[in-house]
Amino acid sequence: MKKLIILFSVMILGIHSLSAQELIAVNHVSGGSEFFTRLDSALIHSSNGDYIYLPGTALMNIGTLVIDKGVHIIGAGIYPDSCFATGTTFLTGNITIVSGADNGSLQGLLLNGELRFGTSQANQHVSSYYVSRCNLSTIYLSNNGSDTTTSSFLFRENIIRGHIYGGHSNASFSNNIIEAQLNNFYGATFLHNDFLWGNVKTLNQYIKNSTFSNNIFKYSCLAYYGHYIIYCTDNNYYHNIIANGPLSFYSDYFGCVVNYNSGNLENVPDAQIYTSQGGNAYNIHHNYHLIAGSPGINGASDGTDIGIYGGEPFKDGMLPVNPHIQFKYVAGSTSPDGTLNIHYKVAAQEK
Repeated sequence: MKKLIILFSVMILGIHSLSAQELIAVNHVSGGSEFFTRLDSALIHSSNGDYIYLPGTALMNIGTLVIDKGVHIIGAGIYPDSCFATGTTFLTGNITIVSGADNGSLQGLLLNGELRFGTSQANQHVSSYYVSRCNLSTIYLSNNGSDTTTSSFLFRENIIRGHIYGGHSNASFSNNIIEAQLNNFYGATFLHNDFLWGNVKTLNQYIKNSTFSNNIFKYSCLAYYGHYIIYCTDNNYYHNIIANGPLSFYSDYFGCVVNYNSGNLENVPDAQIYTSQGGNAYNIHHNYHLIAGSPGINGASDGTDIGIYGGEPFKDGMLPVNPHIQFKYVAGSTSPDGTLNIHYKVAAQEK
């Protein structure tokens, strides 16, 4: 309740900006709040543990933003229907996260540029970084994606449109929709994701000692391009749906798959997977719930559904965890007695 009151106070204090420019609010963990018009300025004036709240906006140009503090940056959300009152948070530019940003997070924003960890080997190591409910393009988990990092990451409930270069990390990805290829992972975990890639997007390479459990693969080519091994070894596959072909056809080369259990469902027709989905790219109008009668229902290793709605399920609407404005009205002028009519409806999020 305290966090709800603080955030609502931040919203009210920022009302004066509604007729001009939307403001970025910094809620200091030490107490008090400040407002800024630029994200880099908000970051400069923040400290580890602070919360930076971004407004919904048609477009916010951030250039290349370097984050070197363990702050929590939270947007208004990415779904137009869910963000009718606030607008979505759309950032154009790149975000680079460097050493010093341990225990930080990103949530509820659409980024059209790169998300990168480090500008060099010296500053690419970040511990316990969390990214959730974002729409992202290409991701580099080390400065160039191939240099080995000691960082630890959790990506949860995101839309990931571009390639993911893993820095040979043991990152964890759960309940994400992933469109394109994976590169350079060692000991990573992929749990309850939907991989929408087609046969031209599956050049996955240097994937080693990693585990894929309870995922949906729209195409069976998981570790090869055509029939050629691309340096993938000793991976584990449990209770996945593999559409349009058997994984085993591609898995017998040089130990790419070391463990492959009977819980995997091979060659599942598209018509037996999603309620309403087509193609190999995410579409806001598609329905990614499993269709009635799908073999993936309760087919995961944890007894839930295979795919993003299993485990701790994907949240429809992808709103961030902070209280969300459902409705707002600010009168254009005061009444004769000097009163300004304001009406806000705010809803807490269950998760």
